[in-house]
Amino acid sequence: MSSSNFSRQVYSKENKLKNIQQLLVCPSCKSQLKFFNDLISCKSCDFQVRQISNDWFNLLGDRLLNKEETQWEERQQQMEDWYKNLVASPTAASDCLTNDYAPFASYLATLSGAILDIGGGVGVVRHYLGDNTDYIVLDPSLDWLGIEWTSLIDRFPCLETKPCFVRGVGEYLPFASQTFDAVLSFWSLNHASNPKQVFHEAARVLRPGGKFLVVLEDMIPQWHDFIDPEFPASQVFESFFDPEKVSNGKYSRFKLFFRYLRGQWPLQSDHIRIREADILAWQGQDFQV
Repeated sequence: MSSSNFSRQVYSKENKLKNIQQLLVCPSCKSQLKFFNDLISCKSCDFQVRQISNDWFNLLGDRLLNKEETQWEERQQQMEDWYKNLVASPTAASDCLTNDYAPFASYLATLSGAILDIGGGVGVVRHYLGDNTDYIVLDPSLDWLGIEWTSLIDRFPCLETKPCFVRGVGEYLPFASQTFDAVLSFWSLNHASNPKQVFHEAARVLRPGGKFLVVLEDMIPQWHDFIDPEFPASQVFESFFDPEKVSNGKYSRFKLFFRYLRGQWPLQSDHIRIREADILAWQGQDFQV
């Protein structure tokens, strides 16, 4: 299906699902899929899953949950529990999501075409996108489809409707090559099992000239960042450590650097540790910064 057709045929839920179905491939071997009743299976390998809803696509088989990093499911559950607690207070949740996404509003407004949001959750990004976009969320958690998120529609009217949703993980994108004009990863890389593979998959599904936006938390800087006068040492120190002990910028920078040398850079319990050097290695020859 051409890009123009994918962009035009979005007038109903049925058309949207039909369009998405034509983009899907086996997440494991990337071959064509067969759709029969409630079963989705690969034409080339033994991948198969039950389609448990008519409103979204399930492309997350048990085999794909067999992560190399055995604590992935535990970390995923921690993250899901955190958001369940957050959405219980709609005002706090709206404030949190605004603080998270608003800094990227001007960039998101420039995007057009087909957009994939890896780990996009409830699809708040839609609030900042223009009308000339076709947006798909890929996420392993079904919690984002819960009715409780509609309590945030005063701040985010887009949440009145669910996003086009595909259940899956970034390491095994169930989409054909050169499908998207932009791929987004807001903090989801921190929750991945194999971030390098996520980069590889993002490069595969992007069209030539496509963009990959990666936003991270807890990233370990390189040593020379600490001598950069623009490095926000005081801000980082206050965010990660005890703000009452901050006396001035030099003290914060000094303390941060020794934490860095001792391998004590803070890490959220549901995150994996990522260094700036890792990002540079993962982007390889596929991306230009």
